[in-house]
Amino acid sequence: MFTPCDTTDTPALAVLLRGLHAHHVAQVPHRFHDQATQEELQAVLDDAMAEGAQLRAYRVEGVPRGYLMWRWRLRAGSALEHPQRVALLEHIWVDPSWRRRGVARRLIAGFEAEISGQGAEGWITKVHAFNAPSRALMLGAGAMGAVEVLEKRL
Repeated sequence: MFTPCDTTDTPALAVLLRGLHAHHVAQVPHRFHDQATQEELQAVLDDAMAEGAQLRAYRVEGVPRGYLMWRWRLRAGSALEHPQRVALLEHIWVDPSWRRRGVARRLIAGFEAEISGQGAEGWITKVHAFNAPSRALMLGAGAMGAVEVLEKRL
């Protein structure tokens, strides 16, 4: 079941965040480290919610098996661009034991229904170049390339 989260959920969500983060640490160790405590991971989520991020969980028997975090990205119109009301999908993670059951697709479907009901024109996300499964998930959900970010390390 796709449900909203609040600060009472952050202990369970922090466990999922640790899994997501470990994936990034393994692939991009020059950028990410694995030294965060459980309390620090909870604070990341609590701070994000305090700054307007929305967290949603897919729960089975009340336990989050996956989560999605998003926030509004509103842009006023300018001399060059139309105004935009899009959602920025920042995190999506499913516990490895719950993968291949459609949980991520259900999270995205719930997210899309919610933002659509609030007047969103669409959503955007960033996917690390190493993360082929996440890229495939986003493309499968109908997202397509819009901007490519390149990086050079010195």
